[in-house]
Amino acid sequence: MPVIIRDEIIVGGKKLRAKIFKSESQRPLTRDAKVQAEELDHYIASKMQEIEAEMDKLGLLDMKNRPGVLRLWYEVGKRLSFVETTNLVSAQDRKYIWRALYDHAGRLSPGTSTPMRASGRNNHFRQCYLLAKKFPDFAYAESVGDWRTWSHFFDSPTIENDDRIVEWFASKHVSPEDLRGADYERWLERITNAIRNEFPAVGAFTDTTVLSEPELRKRLEDVYQKTFSSRHKTTTRTS
Repeated sequence: MPVIIRDEIIVGGKKLRAKIFKSESQRPLTRDAKVQAEELDHYIASKMQEIEAEMDKLGLLDMKNRPGVLRLWYEVGKRLSFVETTNLVSAQDRKYIWRALYDHAGRLSPGTSTPMRASGRNNHFRQCYLLAKKFPDFAYAESVGDWRTWSHFFDSPTIENDDRIVEWFASKHVSPEDLRGADYERWLERITNAIRNEFPAVGAFTDTTVLSEPELRKRLEDVYQKTFSSRHKTTTRTS
């Protein structure tokens, strides 16, 4: 089922902001589909208002554009799991919800964002969600990496294109306590740059999705070991 986003269109030479029904389906948009899309739109608006009120109550909204903003975006990300669980949209169209969140962000808006960024996989709210879901131990560990550093990691074209890299990184079971010492200084920035160098972009990105799971993990493990002179005593998930 489609997802409503709001964007500018040109009508008679004038720019107008209009509702656009986004869907991967090639079938004509039915009346029932429009009704369901409107229901989803109201649901998204309600959830974002609810999250904004919670962040305001926690005193986190004032952290925007300040060093402590990582806490805000982590807490927002924790509350965005509804994107993956809502039954009002098909799995193939769920990706458009990330873009739709911008239309209802209110005071949660991250600021200016290009249409391409808002619509892409490096969408700000999707990054918040990934941080909270995959790396909860780092929510308040800004000594490990601030929001800018985490966003740089998620923005990396190769990482953005292949979810398996994020899954691998999360499976390292690294905690803030593991990262004390010179070997792990600027840990997040170093591993991000190392992955970028291992898979340099050709055009828009390097398509690591053509690699098998064992091939990809081996190369990532090699990168990890080369990046740090000491090995932490953590284990990789087997599940």
